[in-house]
Amino acid sequence: MEPATMDRIQRMIDAEAAERFPADAVPQLVLLQHGDHPVIEPGELYLRVILRHDGATRDAWIEEHFDRLEEFRAQRLPEVKGFMVTSDVRASAGLHPTGIMKMDGISLLDLEQDELAHGFARVAVVGLVDVATLDALITGGIAASRAAAVRWSVDRIREQPAYATLRDRAREPGESPSRAVIARAARDQVQTRLDEQVKEHFPDGGVQRVALLEYGDDPSVEPGDLLVRVLIEEAEEDPPLRSWTRDHEMMISELHRELAENLPGASYLEFWFGENGRQGRLLERLMLPPADPARHKQDHPPVDVLVGPADLELLDALIIAGTAASRADAIGWMLARIRERPAYARLSERVRELDELKAHF
Repeated sequence: MEPATMDRIQRMIDAEAAERFPADAVPQLVLLQHGDHPVIEPGELYLRVILRHDGATRDAWIEEHFDRLEEFRAQRLPEVKGFMVTSDVRASAGLHPTGIMKMDGISLLDLEQDELAHGFARVAVVGLVDVATLDALITGGIAASRAAAVRWSVDRIREQPAYATLRDRAREPGESPSRAVIARAARDQVQTRLDEQVKEHFPDGGVQRVALLEYGDDPSVEPGDLLVRVLIEEAEEDPPLRSWTRDHEMMISELHRELAENLPGASYLEFWFGENGRQGRLLERLMLPPADPARHKQDHPPVDVLVGPADLELLDALIIAGTAASRADAIGWMLARIRERPAYARLSERVRELDELKAHF
């Protein structure tokens, strides 16, 4: 979108915000497009919501005014894919805390929700160079989205003769070193202990039971990973997840620490509200112990893409064969193979030429 157009829309946003919010609660809203943040795909728009509050009052603002913000988006900016809520009050580390809210599942006909119901799973893309590769495939007309670009890249790897050997090796019986799972005989005992542990942390939280999931139990679980799913009993009305998370913040943090220290291989903690999670789901990556060599600092948030069952099989084959340590690592390895192709160099040059042409208009 051209700068003049962005400026005009920004002025309209400022005027609308002043009309829609109480005088003491007007947020600063900034329209973002691709290039302003790694999460934003080519063609997408986001709204940055800047609040003049610290953490506690920021959460209270979100609880009271988020519906008004979403109404504004739905009525006047339906093209906006999500929000980035931040504060102009710096946290103790000197950073502006930011929460990214991607507007998934707004409609029952939402394609992404349908894909999740059919075995698709979210996979992170963590490298800036990998995100740039996906965006080049979009700008070059090869794919319509980052998810489609990942799937296209998977197809290119699947075409290689070596993949058949890799796939067959991954399907061989026996325990792969990369799949550190709990022995079946001990699984029930661990799950019982987890059930007691979680209920101690949430005595009034309506916890029904705790399920320990490993690879093969759910599409979101990678080879070698464990997922702890906490099932919360059905509420009379859909619970406000933001307020529930805030009310139980200390309990969740303590549970994170205990699981990371005492349950090797556990990568995710998930909360399901209501039957089959129909009242909401909350998925959080577990904190790694400080001494864990796998822990590394990211200078940007990971970008999630949806990947289908057949493509997950290829990514998992790379993990089981020892080529990659995770699905995110497998995507990075795969995109590196794409960048090695001479055609990709020509595509990158074409993308640069397109960018230069746009700058002259």
